[in-house]
Amino acid sequence: MKSRWETHKGVRYFHFDLSSYGIDDEAIIREIDEADAVIMAEPLDSVLVLNDVRYSVGSYRVVQHLQLSAERSAPYIHRAAVIGVFGIQKGLLEIINRFTTRPIVAFDNIEEAKDWLISELP
Repeated sequence: MKSRWETHKGVRYFHFDLSSYGIDDEAIIREIDEADAVIMAEPLDSVLVLNDVRYSVGSYRVVQHLQLSAERSAPYIHRAAVIGVFGIQKGLLEIINRFTTRPIVAFDNIEEAKDWLISELP
């Protein structure tokens, strides 16, 4: 699994790493399932997530699986950001956001995304 816990300015967040899978649906779906298991082992409404989808392509099957992921992991996620969403992917993000209580916010670079994730914490 490429996804991992990291820290930014002393705050722990989960780097949900779907980057550089290209069009490998099986690998992307496996990563999603493994990452969801880690997220869902945490307390409800506690996880900060940075979704990294740079250099990956979401097929219809992957988008369906991401919708499932959004539904099952939403209760555990306090805030979620995404990097690597461009063009038609922004429309796919809107579809995925319909299945979560907290929308995933898109950013152009990783530092902005990390700063936003931790911005409302005490």
